[in-house]
Amino acid sequence: MDEATKRKFNANIKAVNRDLIGVLENPLPNEELIKLSFDAIRILIDECEKFALKENEEKTKEEQEYNQLLVPAGKRARVELSDGTRLVVNSQSKVIYPRCFKGDIRKIYAQGEVFLEVAHDKKHPFIVESDDFKLQVLGTKFNISNYKGGTTNIVLVEGAVEVTDKNEKKARLNPNDLLNIANGTIAYQKQVDVAEYISWVEGIMLLNGNDLSQIIQRLSIYYGISIQCDPIIGKEKVYGKLDLKDDIDEVIECIQQTLPFTIEKSDTSIYLNK
Repeated sequence: MDEATKRKFNANIKAVNRDLIGVLENPLPNEELIKLSFDAIRILIDECEKFALKENEEKTKEEQEYNQLLVPAGKRARVELSDGTRLVVNSQSKVIYPRCFKGDIRKIYAQGEVFLEVAHDKKHPFIVESDDFKLQVLGTKFNISNYKGGTTNIVLVEGAVEVTDKNEKKARLNPNDLLNIANGTIAYQKQVDVAEYISWVEGIMLLNGNDLSQIIQRLSIYYGISIQCDPIIGKEKVYGKLDLKDDIDEVIECIQQTLPFTIEKSDTSIYLNK
């Protein structure tokens, strides 16, 4: 509330108090006393309502304004938050974040896959919320993959994070740790080669003996097109790296150079046959 409003509010309250004190010092007939009392009460109520309305208006002005980033299929996006935190957001992912952080905590919402380099600020913890978990850090680098319909993988590159699942179970991650969350519940934690999980930031998919079926599942998400394969070739191991080009056809052809299969394609799907 600004000073002018405060002065007006206080002046009206003082006027009501004077009227009530005058009634006590100079008793009036019952009818007039009742009328004056009701008038005083009505003024008090009106002023309180005005005060509450003004407070709500000011509170609304102070509330954070949010941006929503939606990344289309086959694309990646980079964004820097107001505190200096940097995000790389993968294909078909969503991030909701305030235009300017206010208050004691820094909080964003993420769905899909996001790599974060959080600006260190010990006094203002950074929180990432999603449907299945809440993650809190002070300053660190980590990757979150939690596309709808799949499990959640959180991989810590450096620093430390604490994750809380939907059942309030907590896990603390150290560098090179992967935490898996299934159906909102922490499933397991293990050490991994983080390069495999964050190479997408540079437009590369590292392959260290991954099954072809796992690779095409990730490509389906990235390019927003259904990709399936014959179960037999789906078990084949693939090594090397894939350049995530704009054209999915080029990516499939790169895989075809190492594995013998035919490609059947329609407008909405791709099938890899033996």
